[in-house]
Amino acid sequence: MTEVPVDVGFPSRRKMKKSIKYTKLLVVGLILGIVLIILLAATIDYVDLGYAAVIYDPLSHEIISVVYGPAYFIKMPWQFKKVVWLKVEAVDMFKNPPRDYPAVMALTKDGAEVQVDITVRYQVVQSDTAIKELVKRYPDLMFEENAIVPIIREDVRNIIAKYTLTEIIEKREKVRLEIINATESRLISDPTLKGCIKIIDVAVRNIDIPSDVKKAIEEKLAAQQEALAAEYRKKKLLIEANATALAKIIAAKAEAEARIIAALAEANATLIRAEAQKKAIILIISAYNSTEYALIQQYIAALEKVAEKGGLIIVVPQGQGVPVLITPPQQSTKSSPSSGS
Repeated sequence: MTEVPVDVGFPSRRKMKKSIKYTKLLVVGLILGIVLIILLAATIDYVDLGYAAVIYDPLSHEIISVVYGPAYFIKMPWQFKKVVWLKVEAVDMFKNPPRDYPAVMALTKDGAEVQVDITVRYQVVQSDTAIKELVKRYPDLMFEENAIVPIIREDVRNIIAKYTLTEIIEKREKVRLEIINATESRLISDPTLKGCIKIIDVAVRNIDIPSDVKKAIEEKLAAQQEALAAEYRKKKLLIEANATALAKIIAAKAEAEARIIAALAEANATLIRAEAQKKAIILIISAYNSTEYALIQQYIAALEKVAEKGGLIIVVPQGQGVPVLITPPQQSTKSSPSSGS
């Protein structure tokens, strides 16, 4: 009986070894690819617009470079970056929200409490030297919280403490300018910030005084306004009275002048009439060669004028006597008393 070899489908040992080798190579290649991708991801980085990326090497403890966005850059996987904000930043310290920090509470020279609303706008200087120095001084980049805000509070409190509450109210603008100048100067000259930031502006929004003092001031202002209004009304009445009195004086003066003019006219007329009568008498005397006749003529003329008023009786005697004026008796009606029985 002859034996026939049969192939049952099992791979040979050589083929199995070759297959395992390829599998190992594939796994190693896959691992290397993943590692390479991870390395590339850790090596290539990006910084956005308005920021600066500070590359720091922990092995050498040095800042390697500063990259300004927007830009891609390459760093070693063990190196890391710190992102610094380069845009203008505002520190708002207000009594009411929205705000970054609460208003500055300060005591005046006489112990009154005021609240100061203030805004400081600043910007990190865009240079490698300034940014590196800032990161060295503040590795956590908390320079706003640890330096800028405390300096603002300290300067505001120091200046407010120099004045009494009354002086702050009366010299509000002077106090405001003093706070602005002192804060700006202090921030620029601070040894931890000097050369690293620039101050755009400082604005004191409000100096809020205690509510009871504010109410008293409002009442005082209201009283002053009322007093001014009363003074205005008083002056107005006085002006009107003066105007009325002046008008009366002018009218009286005009009336007096009119009377004087009328009296002068009457006097002139009387003088003219007297002059005419004088001339008439002279003519009569010269015509009749008798002064008595002239006197009689004047007497008769005067009687005619008097008689025009009525109530007189003129009696002319016979001969050359002078006429006589008689006033008739007044008749009065009287009721006769009734006789008694």
